[in-house]
Amino acid sequence: MKGKGFWIPRVTKRPKRVSAVAVDPGEQMAQWFETPLGKMLAQLTLDSVSRLVPPGYYRTGFQAGSARIDLLQRAEQSAFEILPGQTRALRDQELVVRCCPEQLPFGARSIDLLALPFVLEFSADPHAVLREAYGVLAPEGCLVICGFNRWSVWGLRRFLIRGVRRAPWNGRFLSVHQVQDWTRLLGLELTSAESVFYRPPVGRAGLLERLSFLEAAGDRWWPLFSGAYVVVVKKRAFGQTNGFDPALGALRRQQKPLVSALPRHAAKGRLTVVRG
Repeated sequence: MKGKGFWIPRVTKRPKRVSAVAVDPGEQMAQWFETPLGKMLAQLTLDSVSRLVPPGYYRTGFQAGSARIDLLQRAEQSAFEILPGQTRALRDQELVVRCCPEQLPFGARSIDLLALPFVLEFSADPHAVLREAYGVLAPEGCLVICGFNRWSVWGLRRFLIRGVRRAPWNGRFLSVHQVQDWTRLLGLELTSAESVFYRPPVGRAGLLERLSFLEAAGDRWWPLFSGAYVVVVKKRAFGQTNGFDPALGALRRQQKPLVSALPRHAAKGRLTVVRG
């Protein structure tokens, strides 16, 4: 703007910088499992778990993580971890629990079937998750671990992504051998394991269907390079336990049963139970 004898520059306001809103990794994973790629991986994972879990009577079951896969179909009583924004389990009339996998609100040796679908990759301390799982797992109980394979096309895509990674590429992928070694150190006995999903991580449902022939080819020629894996391990029997109610965990510990593999912590203050 020009005046008499002087000039006033035009002042423009800079647009305010919009800060990125932090999104919970669990929410990202839940959203990703609604995509065609996530749904297909979930279905193949469910089929694999149905084959690998040994037949038997599983009175109590718990599934951690945000994966929308029901891996507790053999359990008589089931509970599922839910995200803060969720209020319903995968099944109607089932128990839902808000907790974290590193601190499960159950008594020692109280869960017969424990599922960790795609949980270890997104935990800050996967060793703590496995130790906690061992503590709540009942004798002769089964632990189901599903994860993304580091040594695969999926792992290569994760490595090549630069900048901010979204789920599932923001997880720290593990190899099936790592998981088997960690469970062996805890004294868990390997029951079965299987490689899952040999197709590349593409988002189009039509292309995924056309690449279905890679499942049979990969299972035969490159089984170690699948996109995911399923591992089922069993806890050796050394005692018996009954009951499922998480609120009774502290009471059971006061009764001093057989010595657990690790000290259990109080459940008070970190358990929220919502009836679906």
